[in-house]
Amino acid sequence: MIAPLARRLEFHRTRCGNPTSGVMFPNLNGSPMDLGNVLNRAILPALNRCAICGRPKDDCGKPERGPQPTPAHSFERDPSRPEWHGWHAARRGLGTNLYRLGVPEKTIQAILRHANVSTTNTYYIKSAADDTRAAMAKLESLVIGNESAAEPFVSDNDVTTDTADTQAVVIQ
Repeated sequence: MIAPLARRLEFHRTRCGNPTSGVMFPNLNGSPMDLGNVLNRAILPALNRCAICGRPKDDCGKPERGPQPTPAHSFERDPSRPEWHGWHAARRGLGTNLYRLGVPEKTIQAILRHANVSTTNTYYIKSAADDTRAAMAKLESLVIGNESAAEPFVSDNDVTTDTADTQAVVIQ
């Protein structure tokens, strides 16, 4: 577990009376929290903020008290905030980001608690478009050394790589 998370969990445990067993995040009845409630009450309001007033969607347009009230407007989602794609996407994002940071696949498998590393590789580690383009540019730089440069390649495709800065390497 990473140190900042461990500190926060320890603070939470202490604040809850230092229990030695039971539910880590109980609701008011002592049962485990419902993830749907966490999503609707905490995550979505934090992500779905108005670009104009900065308030959550449900509070946007309501009268505001204070020295500078916001003029009436309709809700416009702040595009700088990420969109919620679900709990599974959050796990997939964790796996992908760990992989891009160079964490070994077996370690990612353990973090995500998968029984088989192939599950981690197949469903949780997604290569980004930038990774794909970088890999193809690397391949292209190696192949250029084996190709005659008499005719330049012309394409309408905006994802072709610029070969001006590549060094030719002969592949044998």
